[in-house]
Amino acid sequence: MNIKFHNLLALILLLVGSIHTQAQQFTLPVFPDSQSEIDGNYRMFESQFDWILANKDKLNIPFVLHVGDVVNFDNLSQWETASLQFDRLDRAGIPYAISLGNHDTEAVGEYSGSAAPGNVNQNLRKTAKFNSYFPPSRFIAQRGRYEAGKSDNAYYTFQTEGINWLVISLEFCPRQGPINWAGDVIKAHHEYNVIILTHYHLTGKGEIADRNAGYGDFSPQYMHDRLVKVYPNVRFVLSGHVMSSALKIGKGDQGNTYYQLLQNYQNDDFGGGYLRLLHFDLEEKTVSAEMYSPYYKDTKADSSTYQLTDLDIVRPKMPRN
Repeated sequence: MNIKFHNLLALILLLVGSIHTQAQQFTLPVFPDSQSEIDGNYRMFESQFDWILANKDKLNIPFVLHVGDVVNFDNLSQWETASLQFDRLDRAGIPYAISLGNHDTEAVGEYSGSAAPGNVNQNLRKTAKFNSYFPPSRFIAQRGRYEAGKSDNAYYTFQTEGINWLVISLEFCPRQGPINWAGDVIKAHHEYNVIILTHYHLTGKGEIADRNAGYGDFSPQYMHDRLVKVYPNVRFVLSGHVMSSALKIGKGDQGNTYYQLLQNYQNDDFGGGYLRLLHFDLEEKTVSAEMYSPYYKDTKADSSTYQLTDLDIVRPKMPRN
């Protein structure tokens, strides 16, 4: 074989292998509650988007998630502030999903975190400001919604190296209707690895919350028992709402393992600008988790850093001849 051709072939094989490895490895950034950053240190919030855009290609970022409480108070000024940063992801073509927190609704005042006048449970479902700034058309990976024109409960899809992913965002302490709808969506997407994105799930002690926070509908425990543990393709549940970081590993009714992750630092230096980074390696079947602050250029050296192993990936079935 010609030496030059041999060297060229070796280079091509090396590049192909590199591309394959890169595709098998990707990072999902997860925003904890950003309410304090929006209200008290906007530069922290901005730095998180700076980092995502700077590392989009290097870390192979296919999707971005937010666990809710985007804003602190439900007023136009704070939604405008949040929207301007997400607009940067829009322009870069980076898809994202947002779960609504209680502060993203009319359950809180326009200029206060206290409960707004009226029926708090009913106010919790009033999300006009969120949906005016984030209409369904803005979510490029969104495939469907529980209610027309509202992204309070919605689902999204993306792919990594032929592996299908389904993200379902659910309202705070959801109603029965969205729980049933989410189950139907998961069942229909049985060849997808499911990530459930909801604002309130784990307590600060790492247990599934068994109350509805006093003004929601059904508790996280209720949702877990009727949704999370029922379907074999559920892999992750991401939440915030309470301080600060926790991990609970669950076993589904059909033997699948799923990982429930809490991340929220709103009372710690305005949130500290931290992002939950989930570094996936599908070939090694691992996920390395860390809390990294682009603002401080620092990774938390505590129990928020860990590695998940033996990740069971749902792969599409090949058609038979």
